[in-house]
Amino acid sequence: MNKYAISKDNHLKRIEKVRNFMDKEELGSMVFFSPLSIYYLTGYHFIATERPVCLVLPRSKEPWFYVPRLEQEHLIEKIPWVEREIYFEYPDKKHPANIFIDRLDERKITGAKIGMESPSFSSYWGYDGPKLTDLLEGKSKTELYPTLIREMRKIKDEEELRLIKISAKYGDLAHRLLQEYTAEGKNEVEVSLQACKEASEKMLNDLEGFIPRGLLPAGAGYRGQIGKWSAIPHSVIQKTVFKEGDILVTGASANVSGYHSELERTMFIGPPDEKQKKYFDAMKKSQDAALDAFKPHVPCSEVDNAAIKVLKDEGVYHLAQHHTGHAIGLEGHEAPFLDIGVDEIMKPGMVFTCEPGIYEYKFGGFRHSDTVIITEDGSELITPYPRDLEDLII
Repeated sequence: MNKYAISKDNHLKRIEKVRNFMDKEELGSMVFFSPLSIYYLTGYHFIATERPVCLVLPRSKEPWFYVPRLEQEHLIEKIPWVEREIYFEYPDKKHPANIFIDRLDERKITGAKIGMESPSFSSYWGYDGPKLTDLLEGKSKTELYPTLIREMRKIKDEEELRLIKISAKYGDLAHRLLQEYTAEGKNEVEVSLQACKEASEKMLNDLEGFIPRGLLPAGAGYRGQIGKWSAIPHSVIQKTVFKEGDILVTGASANVSGYHSELERTMFIGPPDEKQKKYFDAMKKSQDAALDAFKPHVPCSEVDNAAIKVLKDEGVYHLAQHHTGHAIGLEGHEAPFLDIGVDEIMKPGMVFTCEPGIYEYKFGGFRHSDTVIITEDGSELITPYPRDLEDLII
């Protein structure tokens, strides 16, 4: 049993919340196709392929999975409390979509209104097939609810917050090792691998009973944002060799049963010059203002506005390329977003990144990112890695 995962009781509460929604919408059942939604509701983590998978949740009967034969024993072992309907393979002589409709008929799901996350199975790895909404025409009225689970995921419960805080702890460790091992003459790949390996080993040794999602659950690196390439906010790994004078933009996190945090810092190899100091200070002031703006019952736009005001006052807003942040949890980017166009109210339990940045092409980029939890009376920063210039010079 993974002690660092969402409990069965919590999954059952989530399912009950969906059923309450179904009552209001007068739905006989709901069908979920997204691997992330299925995981959120049941804890079923699987390798998504072209073979269709879904979760059916009747309003007054037990939920059941529709899965290919090769997932049968996997489900028996991992999620024994959810029933299973099995088809053999995709596409087969009779398409799995048509078999699924037969199963709905057999279980007397058709006839009542069916809520669906999307019109059909996920188009993944070459899947192709008829729309389920078309196959159900004449059998059941269907209604699409593509954002239901996404909305539920916005406010994290205590179990989720615990996992995100653990992620932040080991993301911090990975980042400390990254900074320690970075030096002139080394390249980003060898340094990142060393930091990831050591941080992951420590994480696996510390967390008794923890089951990782991959070989290296804790990670830190540069993603190519080194030297002039630091001015590319979403650069990619290039095996760059570090040299004196480089601006470095980092990233660190850890995967704890699918939950993530985010830690990023702007660092320098050797003392920064005056222009680099100016941009760093402007970025940090902007982040300070944004961090101060995190409060419950305040629009998300206020955080972005606070960061923008500082960047304008410092005369560097023309160098901004993105909004101040986003929610985070099971995905690296989630809604709501910290954007001047988003007036959604921040609520206790929401988790955000705070990462205003500025970028001058062929000169450098400057961005810190921290993870912040909205609390009942303010906010909690869970990535307390040093943010001051003197602590970030290698």
